[in-house]
Amino acid sequence: FLSAFFCYSHAITTHFDAPRLVGLRLAIVAVAYAAIGYAVLVGQSLRFELFLSDIACSLLLFSAMVPAWRRSTVSIDRALLAAVVFVMLETTVRTIVFFVMAGTLAMDDFIGSPYAYVMQITATIGALLMALTALASVALRILERHRTAAEEDPLTGLLNRRGFERFIGEFGRTGKVDAAIIVADIDWFKSINDHFGHAAGDEAIREVASLLRMLSWPGLAVARFGGEEFIAYLPNCRLQDAHTLANTVRIALSERDLSRIGIDRSITASFGVAVTAAGDHTIHDAISRADRLLYLAKSSGRNRVVSSPADVSTQTTPKLFVVKDDAAGTKP
Repeated sequence: FLSAFFCYSHAITTHFDAPRLVGLRLAIVAVAYAAIGYAVLVGQSLRFELFLSDIACSLLLFSAMVPAWRRSTVSIDRALLAAVVFVMLETTVRTIVFFVMAGTLAMDDFIGSPYAYVMQITATIGALLMALTALASVALRILERHRTAAEEDPLTGLLNRRGFERFIGEFGRTGKVDAAIIVADIDWFKSINDHFGHAAGDEAIREVASLLRMLSWPGLAVARFGGEEFIAYLPNCRLQDAHTLANTVRIALSERDLSRIGIDRSITASFGVAVTAAGDHTIHDAISRADRLLYLAKSSGRNRVVSSPADVSTQTTPKLFVVKDDAAGTKP
């Protein structure tokens, strides 16, 4: 029993990523084994043996439950810890009652009493509940990890296309909620990979992702749609506000010092911004408009935010960087 409860308590702390406290639990087991050995070999007392064993099992559960309690965030995890608390309290109370009754002449009456029968039933139910909630908690956590892996971009930690579609949910299917879409694409990304290497290109993608993630807007969802293209979804956002936010990211990126990631000059990105309209069937209509505006930003000089065709004539064409290539001359 001590070995089983030790393993179970260790599994609880591992499951919740809580402090393991292995030394403390090993000390509880060691003291319990020594005391039980004395009760059996010297005292020859079944009463003390059972008391020491069950109290030690409760202490092992307690040592795992306390650090894990603050890390339970979902209902099934709280149910698991509630089952642990139930087993711990039931074991402690039943053991104390048995210890007291076993020292009196009423022990024979107690063994055949309805109370003793109820205690055995509650012990069985508690063990069953603890096992089932543990199984459910582990299974749901595994499913959540698989879902996260399927819906999260491993390079940036942003949503991928599938995760983005799931996040917007009803918004994406009905288009009834006003929202803004920002589509971004890193300028001249192939030349970054060619000149500085793919590792530096990956770091550049992470830089853009971190800037987009820091956008302050309620309900924001940011995804990497593949390669160097990103999309941000901002519910209940006006076009001008989305344009301003996109321009803030554009400026921050162009002024970013990237020497620490092996890029000795600034990089830029182009942005297309659109909002949902009354005639949209889904939010993908707004995404398509933002994509067209992004391509307009690309074709009109890059490093700019375009939220309407009129923006092209009002923005100054930025200077293009030039990368030296000894084998093929220069290229933008």
